[in-house]
Amino acid sequence: MEAQKIVALHTASGVQFFSDDNPLQSAYAAAVDNDTIYLPGGSFAPPSNFEKKLRIIGVGHNPAATTATFQTIISGDIYLRDQADGFYLEGVKISGNLYFYSNESINDIVIKRCKMNGLNINGDQTNPSENCVFQENIIGGMDTRNLLNSVFFNNIIQNTINEARNLTFFNNLFMHIDCSGYIYTPTIGYANNCLLKNNIFLQGSCGNVVGGSGQSTYSHNIFCTNLNTIILGLDPIVDNNYSMNRDDIFVNYTGGGFDYAQDYHLTTAAQANLGDDGTECGIYGGFYPWKDLSVPSTPHISSKNISNTSDANGMIHIDINVQAQDR
Repeated sequence: MEAQKIVALHTASGVQFFSDDNPLQSAYAAAVDNDTIYLPGGSFAPPSNFEKKLRIIGVGHNPAATTATFQTIISGDIYLRDQADGFYLEGVKISGNLYFYSNESINDIVIKRCKMNGLNINGDQTNPSENCVFQENIIGGMDTRNLLNSVFFNNIIQNTINEARNLTFFNNLFMHIDCSGYIYTPTIGYANNCLLKNNIFLQGSCGNVVGGSGQSTYSHNIFCTNLNTIILGLDPIVDNNYSMNRDDIFVNYTGGGFDYAQDYHLTTAAQANLGDDGTECGIYGGFYPWKDLSVPSTPHISSKNISNTSDANGMIHIDINVQAQDR
């Protein structure tokens, strides 16, 4: 049973509440640029497109952190259009993919502590999207052909990246593994003029981590392959990277893709391989260390207990614990 789905729209003139059959769509229709929409737990159908500068904040996607509220789920795909410059999304699970409309310039986007099947920013760079930030997300595969001058901080990226140009990757976990066939699929199909620091790449002994002919810089990353035979595109710039056995990196990782039950904290041995900033490699280091349970930055309902019946005086016992967040 889901929590009651009441969506709150915060505007300059006050707060409106929506509880109809499609409350996110109704709140979106009433919103204007710079408004904030708060989503409770439950599943919500999105509007056909997001074309406004909005902040949308849910209660989180980690099942262990949302027992009192249920996960916030946006069902299906999300489409951003070029009028959505400055759009902010935090604390939701997208059951489908996040799309930037092809060849539309959609800039200054922030996606934080969300989970999605994939990220698709397609186009030929005649009208690129720029200055976007992706922080502490769980992302399936990625196509970033139309994205420039943007940063990925502390994300878990489960599958491959089609193309990456002029992008920065700090403290991400790249989970893709493909060493089963004669022609191996690289983690990043093509990378040119990118900066990749303090990441962990699980691509194994085949060593084909980055394909194509582009040149990028790789510094203080942990690779699960021999650094003498690793493939990182054409003439990569490499600086102080590390090689480790995949089984020795994490406290609890049994293989395969992302699983909430696994523990991606580093072992003592892996912690010894420091990033260029003196913190550890991977998602728990860097500027934005991974927040366990991916709780959003808004106050979080950690538990609730509501009695099913009233007492002799007609009173109902309600016990709700709310925790403030410092980041």
